[in-house]
Order: sequence, then structure tokens, then C-alpha cells
Amino acid sequence: MKPKVLRSWCRQILKGLHFLHTRTPPIIHRDLKCDNIFITGPTGSVKIGDLGLATLKAASFAKSVIGTPEFMAPEMYEEHYDEAVDVYAFGMCMLEMATSEYPYSECQNAAQIYRKVTSGVKPASYNKVKDPEIKEIIGECICQKKEERYSIKDLLNHAFFAEDTGVRVELAEEDDGKKASIALKLWVEDHKKLKGKYKESGAIEFTFDLEKEVPEVVAQEMVESGFFHESDSKTVGKSIRDRVALIKWRRARTVSAAAASGSRRWGASDADAIPWHLCRAYTYRPATAGTRRF
Repeated sequence: MKPKVLRSWCRQILKGLHFLHTRTPPIIHRDLKCDNIFITGPTGSVKIGDLGLATLKAASFAKSVIGTPEFMAPEMYEEHYDEAVDVYAFGMCMLEMATSEYPYSECQNAAQIYRKVTSGVKPASYNKVKDPEIKEIIGECICQKKEERYSIKDLLNHAFFAEDTGVRVELAEEDDGKKASIALKLWVEDHKKLKGKYKESGAIEFTFDLEKEVPEVVAQEMVESGFFHESDSKTVGKSIRDRVALIKWRRARTVSAAAASGSRRWGASDADAIPWHLCRAYTYRPATAGTRRF
């Protein structure tokens, strides 16, 4: 499946789950799977169906073991769960769409699935996901501990699920979580947004200082440098902001996890001292083959 189609379908599923989870009291679907997701051919409109097992979360947690084993979060077997089980099931749906394989198809029966799920063993098809960002999203949705999973709000704010604007920002190189300055790559899918000699550029690479720079200001600098039209400044700025917000969220989560286990490994004081602030000045760099440095 093309990432653009996957992105569109998943975004609509997330909006449906967000609607259910924001009711009073929240509604937990409990049996979300691809078999219960319906797509209108002509428009590509996605609807979540089969709410027969849905329940109102009247108390802090819902109870009863019910659902489809391949899509059931570990805590459902303990009869003590909340909306996070729908996030887990969404991750499995996304995995099935990305690989065209049913999760845990390597298992022969429900007992084998139960052992793997409760032990935190991911489906074999997880390692077949080629796109690193899609794989990362799925992995964060199907964490064994529900506290470590994305929330529906986190996913809707994720840069991958942003509305299609013709502009996409990605990491140009892996983030080690230590430097304040990161390398980003801005892909322009709609070349009409580029100006003059830059219309044939595949991507624009630039560095961004997480502590000192503002996405909208960087976008305006790109406009002034002749990359974009003034009318696209806000679109570019939002794309940069969405990606930067995700990077900061990941870093904060990594440090939080390290601090939580610090007393067992190296001590909380050492965890707090992870060197984030190795800064590099914002620079314009010469173009490399197929890309343009900003």
C-alpha cells in the first residue's frame, strides 16, 4: 500500500476513535480490526463499524475479556483496561495494512497468540515493515505497557498523519537525542510551491536549532531566500513545527523512561545529565547530489 493512501485511511480511523473516546463517558470500541473498517470506493471515505462490542467507560477501567485475539492488548486479558486498548488495536490494523498480513498469522491457535501478546512479543510481520517511520508508529502503538503507547491525540498530532499540504518535513539523519541542532529534509511534493530555479529540486536540507529557532521564522527565511512563494510560508512553517514537536516529544519521552529506570541502572542524577545542549550554529551548506542545502 502506498504511504499516502495508508496515511489518509489511518488519519480517518484516528478521527473516528477520537470521536468515540471524547464522548461522556468515553466509548471504547474493543474490537477494532481491519474487518470492521469500511471504505467507500469512489471517495475513499473510511468508517469504523461493528460497535456491537463497544462499551461505555463508566468507571476508571472497563472489564470483561472480549474481542479478537490478534488485536487484543495484553491488559484486556486481565479485565482491567481503558481507551489504550483501541490504540493497540489501531497499531495492529496499521500493521496489517502496511504488510497485507494478518497479525500473528504465524501462530496456530489463540493460546499461542496469548503467550506472545502477554510476553510483549510483536507479530513476525512487524519486521517486514520497510518504512522506518511507519514501523516506529506501529511499535509505539503496540507496546506491552499501555503507559508507553501513543494516545489518539498524540497520533493525530504526529507529523506523519498531518493533512496533505504538498510539503513534508523529515529527519535528514538519525536523531541521537543529544544535539540541539538537528538536520531536517523538506520534501516538496507539489513543485508549484517552489520558485524559479528551485522547481526541479527533490528536497531542501537544512539544520534547525531546537533551542533557539522558531519554525515560522525559518520558513520566512526560506521565502526570502527564493525557495518558496510568500503564500506558502505558513504551510512550510507548520510542517516544520509539526516535525520539531514530534522530535521534542520523543526526546522528552526517552529521558523520562531513562529517569524511571535510572535507580536500577545508573542513578537518576546521571539520567538527568544526558547532554542535550551540544549546540551547532545554524548554517547554510552547499547542495549535495539530488538535494539542496538551505
